[in-house]
Amino acid sequence: MADTPQTPEAVAYQLMRDVLAIEGGALAAGGPDRAWLLTTYSECLKAVRPEIPKAGPTHGRSSF
Repeated sequence: MADTPQTPEAVAYQLMRDVLAIEGGALAAGGPDRAWLLTTYSECLKAVRPEIPKAGPTHGRSSF
């Protein structure tokens, strides 16, 4: 993975592959299904992306 850019998406994909390697025995003999892949990748992406706080309401007041 040294040549792969370290974007959150790339890190999440590698994390998903690591989870698959660990949980692979628990999955069906045919490998993971589409739902498992998408759900697991989504969870991994949430884990590696930084939280961006949302701006609160201003209630019509000026910040000045």
